[in-house]
Amino acid sequence: MPQNGLNLLIVDDDVLYGRLLKANLDRPGRLRVEVVQSAEQALDYLAVNLVQAVLTDLTMPGMGGIELVRRIRETDRSLPVLIMTADGTIERAVEGIRAGANEFLPKPLNITALVALMERAVEERPLREEIAAKQEQRAVSGGNILLGTNPKLDAIRQFALQLATAPDARVLITGESGTGKSLLARAIHDLSGVSGRFVEVNCAALPPQLLESELFGHEKGAFTDAKNLKRGLIECAEAGTLLLDEIGTMSLELQAKLLLFLETREIRRVGGTQPIRIRTRVIAATNEDLRRRVREREFRQDLLYRLDVASVEMPPLREMPEVIPDLAKRFAREIAADLHRPAPQLAPESFEELSRYPWPGNVRELRNAVERALIFAGSGPLRVLPPKYDPETQPGAPGVALEYGLTLEEVERRYLGAVLSQNSRDLGEIAADLGISRKTLWEKRRRYAL
Repeated sequence: MPQNGLNLLIVDDDVLYGRLLKANLDRPGRLRVEVVQSAEQALDYLAVNLVQAVLTDLTMPGMGGIELVRRIRETDRSLPVLIMTADGTIERAVEGIRAGANEFLPKPLNITALVALMERAVEERPLREEIAAKQEQRAVSGGNILLGTNPKLDAIRQFALQLATAPDARVLITGESGTGKSLLARAIHDLSGVSGRFVEVNCAALPPQLLESELFGHEKGAFTDAKNLKRGLIECAEAGTLLLDEIGTMSLELQAKLLLFLETREIRRVGGTQPIRIRTRVIAATNEDLRRRVREREFRQDLLYRLDVASVEMPPLREMPEVIPDLAKRFAREIAADLHRPAPQLAPESFEELSRYPWPGNVRELRNAVERALIFAGSGPLRVLPPKYDPETQPGAPGVALEYGLTLEEVERRYLGAVLSQNSRDLGEIAADLGISRKTLWEKRRRYAL
Protein backbone atom coordinates (compact mmCIF):
# COMPACT_ATOMS: atom_id res chain seq x y z
CA MET A 1 0.00 0.00 0.00
CA PRO A 2 1.26 3.55 -0.69
CA GLN A 3 2.83 5.26 2.34
CA ASN A 4 0.18 8.00 2.31
CA GLY A 5 -2.69 5.57 2.05
CA LEU A 6 -4.77 4.22 -0.77
CA ASN A 7 -6.77 6.58 -2.99
CA LEU A 8 -9.95 4.91 -4.21
CA LEU A 9 -12.32 6.24 -6.87
CA ILE A 10 -15.91 4.96 -6.61
CA VAL A 11 -18.16 5.24 -9.68
CA ASP A 12 -21.88 4.75 -8.98
CA ASP A 13 -24.95 6.62 -10.22
CA ASP A 14 -26.73 5.73 -6.96
CA VAL A 15 -25.78 8.80 -4.91
CA LEU A 16 -26.95 7.37 -1.58
CA TYR A 17 -25.07 4.08 -2.06
CA GLY A 18 -21.94 5.98 -3.07
CA ARG A 19 -22.13 8.08 0.08
CA LEU A 20 -22.70 4.96 2.17
CA LEU A 21 -19.60 3.33 0.71
CA LYS A 22 -17.55 6.46 1.31
CA ALA A 23 -18.69 6.64 4.93
CA ASN A 24 -17.76 3.00 5.52
CA LEU A 25 -14.49 3.00 3.60
CA ASP A 26 -12.87 6.33 4.46
CA ARG A 27 -9.94 5.71 6.82
CA PRO A 28 -7.66 8.70 7.61
CA GLY A 29 -4.11 7.91 6.57
CA ARG A 30 -5.14 4.53 5.17
CA LEU A 31 -7.94 4.87 2.65
CA ARG A 32 -9.17 8.05 0.96
CA VAL A 33 -12.36 7.77 -1.11
CA GLU A 34 -13.68 9.99 -3.91
CA VAL A 35 -17.14 9.34 -5.42
CA VAL A 36 -18.41 10.29 -8.89
CA GLN A 37 -21.80 9.49 -10.44
CA SER A 38 -20.89 8.48 -14.02
CA ALA A 39 -18.22 6.76 -16.08
CA GLU A 40 -17.66 10.00 -18.00
CA GLN A 41 -16.93 11.85 -14.76
CA ALA A 42 -14.60 9.05 -13.75
CA LEU A 43 -12.53 9.40 -16.93
CA ASP A 44 -12.28 13.16 -16.39
CA TYR A 45 -11.19 12.59 -12.78
CA LEU A 46 -8.58 10.00 -13.73
CA ALA A 47 -7.12 12.35 -16.34
CA VAL A 48 -5.95 14.80 -13.66
CA ASN A 49 -5.81 12.80 -10.41
CA LEU A 50 -3.73 9.88 -9.18
CA VAL A 51 -5.66 6.93 -7.75
CA GLN A 52 -4.55 3.47 -6.73
CA ALA A 53 -7.83 1.65 -7.43
CA VAL A 54 -11.25 2.09 -9.05
CA LEU A 55 -14.53 0.55 -7.89
CA THR A 56 -17.31 0.95 -10.47
CA ASP A 57 -20.94 -0.07 -10.73
CA LEU A 58 -21.83 -2.32 -13.66
CA THR A 59 -25.02 -0.66 -14.93
CA MET A 60 -25.20 3.14 -15.19
CA PRO A 61 -26.86 5.64 -17.54
CA GLY A 62 -24.66 6.35 -20.54
CA MET A 63 -21.36 4.49 -20.39
CA GLY A 64 -21.54 1.30 -18.30
CA GLY A 65 -18.94 -0.23 -16.04
CA ILE A 66 -17.54 -2.68 -18.59
CA GLU A 67 -17.00 0.04 -21.20
CA LEU A 68 -15.34 2.17 -18.50
CA VAL A 69 -12.92 -0.69 -17.83
CA ARG A 70 -12.09 -0.89 -21.53
CA ARG A 71 -11.46 2.86 -21.69
CA ILE A 72 -9.20 2.73 -18.64
CA ARG A 73 -7.25 -0.19 -20.09
CA GLU A 74 -6.50 1.83 -23.23
CA THR A 75 -4.18 4.06 -21.21
CA ASP A 76 -3.40 2.05 -18.05
CA ARG A 77 -3.03 -1.73 -18.18
CA SER A 78 -2.25 -2.21 -14.50
CA LEU A 79 -4.61 0.09 -12.53
CA PRO A 80 -6.76 -2.15 -10.29
CA VAL A 81 -10.41 -1.91 -11.37
CA LEU A 82 -13.21 -3.75 -9.55
CA ILE A 83 -16.80 -4.02 -10.83
CA MET A 84 -19.78 -4.24 -8.45
CA THR A 85 -23.38 -5.08 -9.30
CA ALA A 86 -26.65 -6.09 -7.69
CA ASP A 87 -27.90 -8.08 -10.68
CA GLY A 88 -24.80 -9.57 -12.27
CA THR A 89 -24.75 -12.89 -14.04
CA ILE A 90 -21.85 -15.23 -14.73
CA GLU A 91 -21.88 -14.15 -18.37
CA ARG A 92 -21.58 -10.48 -17.40
CA ALA A 93 -18.82 -11.31 -14.95
CA VAL A 94 -16.92 -13.10 -17.69
CA GLU A 95 -17.40 -10.09 -19.99
CA GLY A 96 -16.06 -7.77 -17.30
CA ILE A 97 -12.97 -9.88 -16.66
CA ARG A 98 -12.32 -10.09 -20.40
CA ALA A 99 -12.50 -6.29 -20.58
CA GLY A 100 -9.73 -6.11 -17.99
CA ALA A 101 -11.45 -5.92 -14.60
CA ASN A 102 -9.55 -7.42 -11.67
CA GLU A 103 -12.60 -8.58 -9.70
CA PHE A 104 -16.39 -8.82 -10.10
CA LEU A 105 -18.23 -8.25 -6.78
CA PRO A 106 -21.92 -8.75 -5.88
CA LYS A 107 -23.86 -6.14 -3.93
CA PRO A 108 -24.22 -5.65 -1.03
CA LEU A 109 -20.46 -5.45 -0.62
CA ASN A 110 -18.53 -6.99 2.23
CA ILE A 111 -16.45 -3.97 3.28
CA THR A 112 -13.69 -5.97 4.97
CA ALA A 113 -13.30 -8.28 1.97
CA LEU A 114 -13.42 -5.31 -0.41
CA VAL A 115 -10.57 -3.51 1.37
CA ALA A 116 -8.50 -6.71 1.37
CA LEU A 117 -9.10 -7.21 -2.37
CA MET A 118 -8.09 -3.62 -3.17
CA GLU A 119 -4.97 -3.78 -1.04
CA ARG A 120 -3.92 -7.02 -2.72
CA ALA A 121 -4.59 -5.56 -6.16
CA VAL A 122 -2.49 -2.50 -5.32
CA GLU A 123 0.34 -4.67 -4.01
CA GLU A 124 0.29 -6.68 -7.24
CA ARG A 125 0.31 -3.60 -9.48
CA PRO A 126 4.15 -3.42 -9.77
CA LEU A 127 4.12 -6.99 -11.05
CA ARG A 128 1.42 -6.10 -13.59
CA GLU A 129 3.42 -3.08 -14.71
CA GLU A 130 6.52 -5.24 -15.14
CA ILE A 131 4.55 -7.78 -17.15
CA ALA A 132 3.08 -5.03 -19.33
CA ALA A 133 6.55 -3.60 -19.97
CA LYS A 134 7.93 -7.00 -20.98
CA GLN A 135 4.90 -7.60 -23.16
CA GLU A 136 5.50 -4.33 -24.99
CA GLN A 137 9.18 -5.18 -25.44
CA ARG A 138 8.22 -8.49 -27.00
CA ALA A 139 5.40 -7.11 -29.13
CA VAL A 140 7.78 -6.73 -32.05
CA SER A 141 8.40 -10.48 -32.00
CA GLY A 142 4.71 -11.24 -31.53
CA GLY A 143 4.54 -12.61 -35.07
CA ASN A 144 6.64 -15.56 -33.90
CA ILE A 145 3.84 -16.82 -31.65
CA LEU A 146 2.37 -18.65 -34.62
CA LEU A 147 4.15 -18.50 -37.94
CA GLY A 148 2.37 -17.21 -41.03
CA THR A 149 0.29 -14.30 -42.26
CA ASN A 150 -3.42 -14.90 -41.83
CA PRO A 151 -6.24 -12.83 -40.23
CA LYS A 152 -7.14 -15.66 -37.86
CA LEU A 153 -3.56 -16.03 -36.70
CA ASP A 154 -3.25 -12.27 -36.33
CA ALA A 155 -6.26 -12.31 -33.97
CA ILE A 156 -4.76 -15.18 -31.97
CA ARG A 157 -1.45 -13.34 -31.63
CA GLN A 158 -3.29 -10.30 -30.31
CA PHE A 159 -5.22 -12.56 -27.93
CA ALA A 160 -1.95 -13.93 -26.55
CA LEU A 161 -0.45 -10.47 -26.15
CA GLN A 162 -3.51 -9.26 -24.23
CA LEU A 163 -3.63 -12.31 -21.96
CA ALA A 164 0.08 -11.95 -21.18
CA THR A 165 -0.69 -8.99 -18.91
CA ALA A 166 -3.36 -10.88 -16.93
CA PRO A 167 -1.48 -13.47 -14.83
CA ASP A 168 -4.60 -14.61 -12.96
CA ALA A 169 -7.00 -14.94 -15.91
CA ARG A 170 -8.36 -18.36 -16.80
CA VAL A 171 -8.08 -19.25 -20.47
CA LEU A 172 -9.88 -21.86 -22.58
CA ILE A 173 -8.28 -22.91 -25.87
CA THR A 174 -10.37 -25.08 -28.19
CA GLY A 175 -9.69 -26.58 -31.58
CA GLU A 176 -9.10 -29.80 -33.44
CA SER A 177 -6.31 -32.14 -32.45
CA GLY A 178 -2.93 -31.00 -33.73
CA THR A 179 -3.78 -27.31 -34.23
CA GLY A 180 -1.21 -26.02 -31.75
CA LYS A 181 -3.22 -25.42 -28.58
CA SER A 182 -0.27 -26.14 -26.30
CA LEU A 183 1.93 -23.91 -28.48
CA LEU A 184 -0.43 -21.00 -27.86
CA ALA A 185 -0.52 -21.74 -24.13
CA ARG A 186 3.28 -21.71 -24.03
CA ALA A 187 3.33 -18.44 -25.99
CA ILE A 188 1.01 -16.77 -23.46
CA HIS A 189 3.27 -17.95 -20.65
CA ASP A 190 6.49 -16.82 -22.35
CA LEU A 191 5.09 -13.41 -23.22
CA SER A 192 3.99 -12.90 -19.62
CA GLY A 193 7.56 -12.85 -18.33
CA VAL A 194 6.41 -14.45 -15.05
CA SER A 195 8.94 -16.10 -12.77
CA GLY A 196 7.16 -19.43 -12.38
CA ARG A 197 7.23 -22.55 -14.53
CA PHE A 198 5.07 -23.67 -17.42
CA VAL A 199 3.53 -26.96 -16.31
CA GLU A 200 1.56 -29.08 -18.78
CA VAL A 201 -0.78 -31.85 -17.66
CA ASN A 202 -2.50 -34.24 -20.06
CA CYS A 203 -5.73 -35.03 -18.21
CA ALA A 204 -6.50 -37.99 -20.47
CA ALA A 205 -3.19 -39.76 -19.96
CA LEU A 206 -3.80 -40.80 -16.35
CA PRO A 207 -6.65 -42.55 -14.51
CA PRO A 208 -8.66 -40.27 -12.17
CA GLN A 209 -7.06 -41.44 -8.90
CA LEU A 210 -3.53 -40.96 -10.20
CA LEU A 211 -4.40 -37.67 -11.88
CA GLU A 212 -5.70 -36.28 -8.56
CA SER A 213 -2.41 -37.13 -6.86
CA GLU A 214 -0.43 -35.65 -9.76
CA LEU A 215 -2.40 -32.40 -9.67
CA PHE A 216 -2.84 -31.86 -5.95
CA GLY A 217 0.04 -33.88 -4.50
CA HIS A 218 -0.25 -36.09 -1.43
CA GLU A 219 0.93 -36.29 2.13
CA LYS A 220 3.16 -39.05 3.41
CA GLY A 221 1.01 -42.05 4.27
CA ALA A 222 -2.07 -40.77 2.41
CA PHE A 223 -2.34 -44.21 0.76
CA THR A 224 -0.39 -47.44 0.64
CA ASP A 225 2.39 -46.35 -1.72
CA ALA A 226 2.64 -42.77 -0.45
CA LYS A 227 5.97 -43.20 1.32
CA ASN A 228 6.94 -39.54 1.00
CA LEU A 229 5.27 -36.17 0.70
CA LYS A 230 4.73 -35.17 -2.92
CA ARG A 231 4.08 -31.68 -4.25
CA GLY A 232 1.40 -31.66 -6.95
CA LEU A 233 1.75 -30.09 -10.37
CA ILE A 234 -0.53 -27.23 -9.33
CA GLU A 235 1.99 -26.33 -6.64
CA CYS A 236 4.81 -26.67 -9.16
CA ALA A 237 3.07 -24.05 -11.31
CA GLU A 238 3.13 -21.42 -8.54
CA ALA A 239 3.65 -17.93 -10.05
CA GLY A 240 3.62 -19.54 -13.49
CA THR A 241 1.17 -21.25 -15.85
CA LEU A 242 -0.73 -24.54 -15.53
CA LEU A 243 -1.96 -26.06 -18.80
CA LEU A 244 -4.70 -28.67 -18.37
CA ASP A 245 -4.76 -30.35 -21.76
CA GLU A 246 -7.75 -32.50 -22.78
CA ILE A 247 -9.73 -31.07 -19.85
CA GLY A 248 -12.91 -32.66 -21.22
CA THR A 249 -11.72 -36.13 -20.17
CA MET A 250 -11.44 -35.24 -16.46
CA SER A 251 -13.80 -37.14 -14.17
CA LEU A 252 -16.74 -35.30 -12.60
CA GLU A 253 -15.35 -35.90 -9.10
CA LEU A 254 -12.03 -34.34 -9.99
CA GLN A 255 -13.79 -31.51 -11.82
CA ALA A 256 -15.42 -30.56 -8.50
CA LYS A 257 -12.03 -30.35 -6.80
CA LEU A 258 -10.59 -28.31 -9.64
CA LEU A 259 -13.56 -25.92 -9.42
CA LEU A 260 -12.93 -25.44 -5.70
CA PHE A 261 -9.29 -24.55 -6.43
CA LEU A 262 -10.31 -22.03 -9.09
CA GLU A 263 -12.79 -20.40 -6.70
CA THR A 264 -10.56 -20.27 -3.60
CA ARG A 265 -7.06 -20.43 -5.11
CA GLU A 266 -6.32 -23.02 -2.45
CA ILE A 267 -5.58 -26.73 -2.62
CA ARG A 268 -5.31 -29.55 -0.15
CA ARG A 269 -2.95 -32.42 -0.85
CA VAL A 270 -4.48 -35.90 -0.86
CA GLY A 271 -4.53 -36.95 2.78
CA GLY A 272 -3.83 -33.41 3.96
CA THR A 273 -5.89 -31.01 6.06
CA GLN A 274 -4.08 -27.68 5.67
CA PRO A 275 -5.02 -25.43 2.73
CA ILE A 276 -2.16 -24.25 0.50
CA ARG A 277 -2.66 -20.99 -1.35
CA ILE A 278 -1.48 -21.09 -4.97
CA ARG A 279 -1.35 -18.27 -7.47
CA THR A 280 -1.03 -19.46 -11.04
CA ARG A 281 -2.57 -18.83 -14.44
CA VAL A 282 -4.78 -21.77 -15.46
CA ILE A 283 -5.16 -22.58 -19.15
CA ALA A 284 -7.46 -25.39 -20.26
CA ALA A 285 -7.34 -26.94 -23.72
CA THR A 286 -9.67 -29.37 -25.45
CA ASN A 287 -10.63 -30.69 -28.86
CA GLU A 288 -14.10 -31.56 -27.58
CA ASP A 289 -17.32 -29.54 -27.47
CA LEU A 290 -17.55 -28.86 -23.74
CA ARG A 291 -21.03 -27.38 -24.04
CA ARG A 292 -22.24 -30.62 -25.59
CA ARG A 293 -20.59 -32.53 -22.75
CA VAL A 294 -22.37 -30.24 -20.27
CA ARG A 295 -25.69 -31.13 -21.90
CA GLU A 296 -24.74 -34.80 -21.64
CA ARG A 297 -23.93 -34.29 -17.93
CA GLU A 298 -20.32 -35.29 -18.48
CA PHE A 299 -18.85 -31.86 -17.69
CA ARG A 300 -19.77 -29.39 -14.98
CA GLN A 301 -21.41 -26.19 -16.23
CA ASP A 302 -20.03 -24.13 -13.34
CA LEU A 303 -16.51 -25.33 -14.14
CA LEU A 304 -16.97 -24.38 -17.78
CA TYR A 305 -17.97 -20.86 -16.74
CA ARG A 306 -14.91 -20.63 -14.49
CA LEU A 307 -12.57 -21.77 -17.24
CA ASP A 308 -14.13 -19.76 -20.04
CA VAL A 309 -13.09 -16.29 -18.88
CA ALA A 310 -11.07 -15.78 -22.04
CA SER A 311 -11.47 -18.27 -24.88
CA VAL A 312 -10.11 -18.74 -28.37
CA GLU A 313 -10.45 -21.42 -31.03
CA MET A 314 -7.36 -22.54 -32.90
CA PRO A 315 -8.22 -22.72 -36.62
CA PRO A 316 -7.54 -25.94 -38.55
CA LEU A 317 -4.68 -25.90 -41.02
CA ARG A 318 -7.00 -26.51 -44.00
CA GLU A 319 -8.48 -23.03 -43.45
CA MET A 320 -5.02 -21.41 -43.72
CA PRO A 321 -3.24 -22.97 -46.73
CA GLU A 322 -1.16 -19.81 -47.19
CA VAL A 323 0.80 -20.48 -43.97
CA ILE A 324 1.81 -24.05 -44.94
CA PRO A 325 5.02 -23.14 -46.85
CA ASP A 326 6.40 -21.12 -43.95
CA LEU A 327 5.49 -23.85 -41.46
CA ALA A 328 7.09 -26.55 -43.61
CA LYS A 329 10.31 -24.52 -43.87
CA ARG A 330 10.46 -23.96 -40.13
CA PHE A 331 9.80 -27.62 -39.35
CA ALA A 332 12.49 -28.62 -41.84
CA ARG A 333 15.04 -26.39 -40.07
CA GLU A 334 14.09 -27.61 -36.59
CA ILE A 335 14.03 -31.32 -37.48
CA ALA A 336 17.27 -31.09 -39.45
CA ALA A 337 18.94 -29.56 -36.40
CA ASP A 338 17.65 -32.44 -34.24
CA LEU A 339 19.08 -34.90 -36.78
CA HIS A 340 22.39 -32.98 -36.85
CA ARG A 341 22.00 -32.21 -40.53
CA PRO A 342 22.30 -28.90 -42.40
CA ALA A 343 19.04 -27.04 -43.01
CA PRO A 344 17.57 -28.35 -46.28
CA GLN A 345 16.24 -26.41 -49.25
CA LEU A 346 12.64 -27.41 -49.93
CA ALA A 347 11.71 -28.26 -53.49
CA PRO A 348 9.29 -25.59 -54.84
CA GLU A 349 6.96 -28.21 -56.33
CA SER A 350 6.21 -29.46 -52.80
CA PHE A 351 4.29 -26.36 -51.79
CA GLU A 352 1.43 -26.73 -54.27
CA GLU A 353 0.70 -30.30 -53.20
CA LEU A 354 1.04 -29.43 -49.50
CA SER A 355 -1.37 -26.51 -49.84
CA ARG A 356 -4.03 -28.62 -51.58
CA TYR A 357 -4.07 -31.38 -48.95
CA PRO A 358 -6.77 -30.97 -46.21
CA TRP A 359 -4.46 -31.96 -43.31
CA PRO A 360 -6.96 -33.67 -40.98
CA GLY A 361 -4.15 -33.99 -38.43
CA ASN A 362 -3.37 -30.27 -38.77
CA VAL A 363 0.04 -28.86 -37.83
CA ARG A 364 1.13 -32.08 -36.14
CA GLU A 365 0.48 -34.06 -39.32
CA LEU A 366 2.41 -31.52 -41.40
CA ARG A 367 5.39 -31.79 -39.08
CA ASN A 368 5.25 -35.59 -39.33
CA ALA A 369 5.29 -35.31 -43.14
CA VAL A 370 8.37 -33.06 -43.04
CA GLU A 371 10.13 -35.38 -40.60
CA ARG A 372 9.35 -38.43 -42.75
CA ALA A 373 10.74 -36.65 -45.83
CA LEU A 374 13.94 -35.70 -44.00
CA ILE A 375 14.55 -39.20 -42.67
CA PHE A 376 14.35 -40.74 -46.14
CA ALA A 377 15.79 -37.75 -48.03
CA GLY A 378 18.34 -38.23 -50.76
CA SER A 379 20.49 -35.58 -52.38
CA GLY A 380 19.14 -32.32 -53.80
CA PRO A 381 16.20 -30.19 -52.67
CA LEU A 382 13.92 -31.80 -50.10
CA ARG A 383 10.55 -32.82 -51.51
CA VAL A 384 7.83 -32.98 -48.87
CA LEU A 385 4.63 -34.75 -49.85
CA PRO A 386 1.31 -35.05 -47.99
CA PRO A 387 0.41 -38.55 -46.72
CA LYS A 388 -1.77 -39.45 -49.71
CA TYR A 389 1.36 -39.19 -51.90
CA ASP A 390 3.56 -41.08 -49.45
CA PRO A 391 5.21 -43.98 -51.36
CA GLU A 392 4.55 -46.27 -48.39
CA THR A 393 0.81 -45.93 -48.99
CA GLN A 394 0.86 -46.56 -52.73
CA PRO A 395 -0.18 -49.93 -54.21
CA GLY A 396 2.74 -52.35 -54.49
CA ALA A 397 4.98 -50.32 -52.19
CA PRO A 398 6.30 -51.96 -49.03
CA GLY A 399 3.94 -50.85 -46.22
CA VAL A 400 4.50 -51.22 -42.52
CA ALA A 401 2.90 -54.65 -42.34
CA LEU A 402 5.24 -56.01 -45.06
CA GLU A 403 8.44 -54.46 -43.77
CA TYR A 404 10.39 -57.22 -42.07
CA GLY A 405 12.75 -56.54 -39.16
CA LEU A 406 10.32 -54.30 -37.28
CA THR A 407 9.14 -55.13 -33.80
CA LEU A 408 5.41 -55.49 -33.16
CA GLU A 409 5.67 -52.37 -31.01
CA GLU A 410 7.09 -50.37 -33.92
CA VAL A 411 4.41 -51.69 -36.27
CA GLU A 412 1.73 -50.60 -33.78
CA ARG A 413 3.36 -47.19 -33.35
CA ARG A 414 3.44 -46.57 -37.10
CA TYR A 415 -0.10 -47.83 -37.62
CA LEU A 416 -1.54 -45.68 -34.81
CA GLY A 417 0.42 -42.69 -36.06
CA ALA A 418 -1.08 -43.11 -39.52
CA VAL A 419 -4.62 -43.53 -38.17
CA LEU A 420 -4.40 -40.49 -35.89
CA SER A 421 -2.72 -38.23 -38.44
CA GLN A 422 -5.41 -38.93 -41.06
CA ASN A 423 -8.45 -38.79 -38.79
CA SER A 424 -9.94 -35.69 -37.11
CA ARG A 425 -12.89 -37.44 -35.44
CA ASP A 426 -13.44 -37.71 -31.69
CA LEU A 427 -10.89 -40.01 -30.07
CA GLY A 428 -13.66 -42.10 -28.58
CA GLU A 429 -14.93 -42.92 -32.08
CA ILE A 430 -11.41 -43.72 -33.31
CA ALA A 431 -10.86 -46.00 -30.30
CA ALA A 432 -14.15 -47.80 -31.03
CA ASP A 433 -13.08 -48.40 -34.64
CA LEU A 434 -9.78 -49.82 -33.39
CA GLY A 435 -11.58 -52.11 -30.94
CA ILE A 436 -9.95 -50.60 -27.86
CA SER A 437 -11.11 -48.27 -25.08
CA ARG A 438 -10.57 -44.51 -25.16
CA LYS A 439 -8.28 -44.85 -22.12
CA THR A 440 -6.16 -47.49 -23.89
CA LEU A 441 -5.84 -45.24 -26.95
CA TRP A 442 -4.70 -42.33 -24.80
CA GLU A 443 -2.15 -44.55 -23.03
CA LYS A 444 -0.76 -45.72 -26.37
CA ARG A 445 -0.60 -42.13 -27.67
CA ARG A 446 1.37 -41.15 -24.60
CA ARG A 447 3.63 -44.21 -24.79
CA TYR A 448 4.51 -43.62 -28.43
CA ALA A 449 4.54 -39.79 -28.14
CA LEU A 450 1.98 -39.49 -30.96
